[in-house]
Amino acid sequence: MANAPWPEWAERHLAMVEEADADGRLAGADPEQARILAALLSGSRIAAERLRRRPEWLEVLLDVEGMKRPRRRAVLRREVEAALGPRIEQGDYTGALNWLRSFRARESTRIAARDLAGLAGLPAITEELSDLADVCLEAVYQICWRRLVGRLGEPWHQGADGEWQRTAFSVIGLGKLGGRELNYSSDVDLMFLYEEEGWVFREPPEPGAEAGRRPPSHEFFRRLAGMIAEEVGRATAEGQLYRVDLRLRPEGDAGPLARSLDSCETYYAQQAQVWERLMLMRARGVAGDTNLAGEFLELIQPFRYPRHVNPACLQDISRMKLRLETEIVRSEALHRNIKLGRGGIREVEFVVQSLQLLHAGRTPFIAEPRILPALDRLTRYGLLSQPEARALAEAYTFYRNLEHRLQMAEEKQTHTLPEDENAVRRLARLMGFADEDAFRDVLAGHQQRVREIYDRVLPSPAGEEAGQLPPLEEGREQWLALLQERRFRDPERAWRMVQEWIDGPGHGLVTPATREAARMLLEKFLERCPRQEDLEALRRQAGPDGDPEAKWLSDPDRVLARLLHYMQAYGSRAGLLDTWRSNLGLFELMLWLFDRSEFLAELSLSEPDLVESLARGGYLVRSKTAAQTLEELRLGRDEPDARSWLRRYHRAEFMRIGLRDILGLADFEQHMSELSALAEACLAYAMEVLGDRHGGAGLPVAVIGLGKLGGGELNYGSDLDVLLVAADEAPDPAGLQRVGAELMDLIAARTEHGVAFELDLRLRPDGEKGLLVPSLSACESYYTRRAWLWEIQALSRARPVAGDPEVGRRFMELVQRCIDFREPDPRRVKAMQPDWRLEMVRMRQRIERERVKPGHEPLAFKTGAGGLVDAEFIAQAICLGRGWLEPNTGRALERAGREGALPPELAAKLLENYRRLRRIEAILRRWSYEGETELPVDPAARYRVAVRCGFGAAEDLLAAVARYRAHIREVYREFFAPEWRELGEA
Repeated sequence: MANAPWPEWAERHLAMVEEADADGRLAGADPEQARILAALLSGSRIAAERLRRRPEWLEVLLDVEGMKRPRRRAVLRREVEAALGPRIEQGDYTGALNWLRSFRARESTRIAARDLAGLAGLPAITEELSDLADVCLEAVYQICWRRLVGRLGEPWHQGADGEWQRTAFSVIGLGKLGGRELNYSSDVDLMFLYEEEGWVFREPPEPGAEAGRRPPSHEFFRRLAGMIAEEVGRATAEGQLYRVDLRLRPEGDAGPLARSLDSCETYYAQQAQVWERLMLMRARGVAGDTNLAGEFLELIQPFRYPRHVNPACLQDISRMKLRLETEIVRSEALHRNIKLGRGGIREVEFVVQSLQLLHAGRTPFIAEPRILPALDRLTRYGLLSQPEARALAEAYTFYRNLEHRLQMAEEKQTHTLPEDENAVRRLARLMGFADEDAFRDVLAGHQQRVREIYDRVLPSPAGEEAGQLPPLEEGREQWLALLQERRFRDPERAWRMVQEWIDGPGHGLVTPATREAARMLLEKFLERCPRQEDLEALRRQAGPDGDPEAKWLSDPDRVLARLLHYMQAYGSRAGLLDTWRSNLGLFELMLWLFDRSEFLAELSLSEPDLVESLARGGYLVRSKTAAQTLEELRLGRDEPDARSWLRRYHRAEFMRIGLRDILGLADFEQHMSELSALAEACLAYAMEVLGDRHGGAGLPVAVIGLGKLGGGELNYGSDLDVLLVAADEAPDPAGLQRVGAELMDLIAARTEHGVAFELDLRLRPDGEKGLLVPSLSACESYYTRRAWLWEIQALSRARPVAGDPEVGRRFMELVQRCIDFREPDPRRVKAMQPDWRLEMVRMRQRIERERVKPGHEPLAFKTGAGGLVDAEFIAQAICLGRGWLEPNTGRALERAGREGALPPELAAKLLENYRRLRRIEAILRRWSYEGETELPVDPAARYRVAVRCGFGAAEDLLAAVARYRAHIREVYREFFAPEWRELGEA
């Protein structure tokens, strides 16, 4: 143990294991056995803990001859099948899975010992880890398949000859699993694939049998995929098999868990992006039907290795890498992150995959998913020089070994060197270095050489070399030409701002270091300002729907001006430039903030520390529920001014949610959900405060969310449509009216900190003439006897969001009765007239006539023909006609497709185009924080919106919006066809 790489760990961990080794296995260990154990216990606390709990595993580690040999996939599979077979036959699926988790832990420990003791090199280790994952995934697939078939039956489809055939299913491995280069603590990137659409039968179908009303097979495979992912990722006392990442599948989190072969082909042919080409280079079948996996790989071959590739795609890859760097907001960690940092693993991978993308379509021999063999092949074909390939191979081997030693300590997924010096020294010793300095020198050398090769192979995103800015003093004409090329609207004014940016506002000394930082940051800023050729490339590459991932600044003049204003507000110009230079991710974040949202930019200027504190604190990666947000709000219950606390918290949280949206850390659905959760929590907190004021007990009042709040679909600048309802037995009805006014004051009164949210209570019974807080019985009387149809439509989006839950529940019982138009009876609810659908169409026509300005129809994406209101009216009509209480428009349309209220293809078309328009609406509202209903009239402003939406030209945005609206109006006319004809508009 004294000669172990890190004796302190080895001795401490040995004591743990010896105490558990009641059978004395360690007592007679020979020198080689001791060396292997010392190496393992020096490097892995998790291995020591496993041996403490399972000392019998020592027998595997003490078998020196066995430890020198890898355990191949076939050997592992035989052991698994022998152990699981009897358990599965007895239906003991839980026992089978727990045994499998223990098996995986034992084998991971054995592989780690081989690695740390130097009994195998990197290629053998990663292959063993990948084989182990394959065997475990196949076992889980077999267990889940058997369980689900036992419950539901088996999926079948009809072949081209009309005969019934069993439908195959395959699990596709991606990333390091697909490339057979798995880590000790890698996620497993998976995609689930089935052969063809069909139906589920409990018994094999007879020839010529009809499917009838049997369940569709896509639902079976969706459940199977979910079961596999859940069991693989489940953590138990026996451990966890693997964390599962399904985000690389077509459409990511928004896509179905499992897809048919045809569906995959359609997606990759029509929608996929450059990063998906790279991702698929490492795809392979890891479980399930191998023939289907082979068919899939053959299908995607032309996509992942096209014969002709636009070299401009290399810039897309460069942008991907830059995004990876900037997502590490603490940029001082970039040099410590051996995966995503500069000169790290990802850059080696991108060099290899970029060259494969360009050349493998014509030179299939270089299409190799493993990095080290691929480097050898690229050299043979002259695509990399021998010194370059050797440098990349040495760096990659060094990084992957280092990554393994980082991860095997606790079997946690990390790629970042620790800041603790003692921990770095331990890593250095485990890597075979005598001291930390030698280790750091070798690491820095690898990072530098990899970066040099990466920069040669992949152009910078802006297509410019760093450091090529014109001289400031005598380069005015060059600057004006550069600024004009970068699409500054006023190059002369921008030139003056550049001077202030570099030389300061004209008072005080500017040090050379500060001037150098300013120039470097200015270069980074200009890289994000598009030239015309960049926009033209975007138009070619993005397709008709634009590219939401495209990151070009839409208004460089305004961004530069905002940066200067922010400097003034921050106070220390030199300090801020130094902070940004050492944290380029934070600087990029400020660029996107100032370009994407005028409202959030103003907020950052009023609180200059807010953005940096959110970014550095790691708050941007978190999503929060309403309950979590309310718990945080409750931390301010002791604040003397509840209004002030509520607004201060709201401002910080609103900035956090907005930044997550701007950075793409939350998709649009998550963004709306988080904004809605913030509103719910603010309302709930305000009701708690009011309860304290009025005697300490909960108030017998429910807060009902309507509109976008009720649907959980809040957007930037949305008012909160709410209805306050009191219990009939409330002791002080008059006093409760004051509660409504106090709630308005807490939430919506304007103070020095602004407002939390604007509240709109006009949808209550009798509108502005009615009581602020009507009773339940008053609501029942109004909605059943006097409410208009549009008021019942509003009720279809009702949801209790705060206040007394029992009052909310009773109100929703009333809502359910009022919105169930399956058998409309005006004696029950006045608005239930036989021609209620016709009245909805008339109402929609009035909205179209009255709210679209003359000549603005092409811009009116909300109220114009085919706008958002069309989709909302369809959803509300379906909910009324079927008695559904589904306030969220998107979920209502999804349900409509599932349950036959709309043909599935129409529902999918409607939902897709509705979501696209909602996203454009959000981008408009994020800028202005106003209730935008039209695209800008001014062409310059419309161009800026287009760039923010991922389009290269304003006309492309207009064309896309027209197309989305045409699709929505087509579905609207088909859905309301009888009413449309009756009104003579067909």
